[in-house]
Amino acid sequence: MIKFKKMHGNGNDFIILENLTTNQKLSRSQLIKMGDRHKGLGFDQLITINPPNDSNHDFYIRFFNSDGSEADMCMNGVRSVGAFLWKAELAPNKPLLLGTKSKPICIKPINSKKVKVVLDHPREMKISKSVAEFLKKNNITKYRLINAGNAHLLIETKRIFTYQLDKLSKKLRKNNFLKNVNISLYAKKANIIELRTNEAGAGETLSCGSASAAVASFNIKEKSPLKIISRGGELSLKKINDKLEMTGPAEFICEGIWLKN
Repeated sequence: MIKFKKMHGNGNDFIILENLTTNQKLSRSQLIKMGDRHKGLGFDQLITINPPNDSNHDFYIRFFNSDGSEADMCMNGVRSVGAFLWKAELAPNKPLLLGTKSKPICIKPINSKKVKVVLDHPREMKISKSVAEFLKKNNITKYRLINAGNAHLLIETKRIFTYQLDKLSKKLRKNNFLKNVNISLYAKKANIIELRTNEAGAGETLSCGSASAAVASFNIKEKSPLKIISRGGELSLKKINDKLEMTGPAEFICEGIWLKN
């Protein structure tokens, strides 16, 4: 049996397991069964909270997609981790430094339903000539490739909510380089950006925190807030020197026991 809590960050939904007072492990097939929205619990990512691997970190966090694969980072997820830890009194109500597969990340409590993430400014990635030609053949010409803990291909378009994103993502991921890249569509409107993301291993989600950070990285101005609007809601980002601050919701949905099988 697996004890869990279900949470969401801006509609991006998670199953949270804590491995601090117990040790709960799942095989890839069990992750897939649990992630099924019809026969299981359903989630975009399953998150485990573990003891730290580094003495400078408070905890070590792992993220698993609904297809059983492991993700490097989930910024909507780390906000939910913070809310979980503080409510369960497994950590003091103060900033925490979380280790992840990608890099350490700081979270700060704001109120009962909002958490702030402080992250290094995302960096632009180089695209090879062959990948650039592949994108051009698929009529993708206005884009950036950004690493925000996960790799994100961000495509600018005016048809953000009518575009067939799943179909596009399947086509682009036939390219080996783009196989594990998150694919987003975005549209700029003054100090607001509309965003849709298809996450590798999870499909389209209602919100993606690392995609929001990635698109903000080349659209945000120093100390001027930028709003990212996704189908799941709104995230607020601010640039402070070489850091980005992301503030958004982290809310509980339910808790229970999954009969492991």
